[in-house]
Amino acid sequence: MGETHLLTTIDRLRQRFGVEVTTEDPKNPYRETAGSPSDFEGKHKKQSGGHGQFGVAHIRLDPLPRGAGYEFVDQVVGGAIPKQHIPAVDKGVREALAKGPLGSYPIVDIRVTLDNGKAHSVDSDENSFRMAGKLALQGAIDKASPVLLEPICTLEVLVPNEFTGDISGDVSARRGHIQGMENLGDRKTLIKALVPQAEMHKYAIDLRSKTGGHASFTLEFHHYEKVPAHLVTKILHS
Repeated sequence: MGETHLLTTIDRLRQRFGVEVTTEDPKNPYRETAGSPSDFEGKHKKQSGGHGQFGVAHIRLDPLPRGAGYEFVDQVVGGAIPKQHIPAVDKGVREALAKGPLGSYPIVDIRVTLDNGKAHSVDSDENSFRMAGKLALQGAIDKASPVLLEPICTLEVLVPNEFTGDISGDVSARRGHIQGMENLGDRKTLIKALVPQAEMHKYAIDLRSKTGGHASFTLEFHHYEKVPAHLVTKILHS
């Protein structure tokens, strides 16, 4: 919907139905990942009289290709961590993936290898190793040169031929990469591009303004990509 449609709908909700409406700009779904391999030993130790808590988990962290997600590998040998507590380490790591060190965005595309640890015959339990796993991931990602990722979308713009130059130039100005142009006849051209989602939040308004309402577009998520270095600080402090 365009800006006018949204404002009309909001006004109707307020005037006709008495509904209070709060609006805000869309937030871009950034992600974080590891920029380099690292390792870390997470230690959880708590003693408060009586039964305590003790768990140590050492992990290796490796970056994976974009879109690979999260992998957990168990390489513990010799019973350093009892088998029944291995899933608890994985659970703790997954909890830590929810907030990365840069902007508290979710962490993606990493492999975590659990290769060592320590247990106590009395004080070790599921919660101890869950906390150890969480601490291990937090320490490892801090050492792994964390990277900020942004969503990149496929953009297709159907535009009258006389506006092709202006619109393709505008797409490039939005950090977009033109993938091709197809003449569809009837004096219309289809522009195809890959463009960061962060640059497209008010594109409907701008496109209508530049073409007098004679163009249309579709936007679809394609993949995540590293944010250019000169924009990272701006994004994290916005």
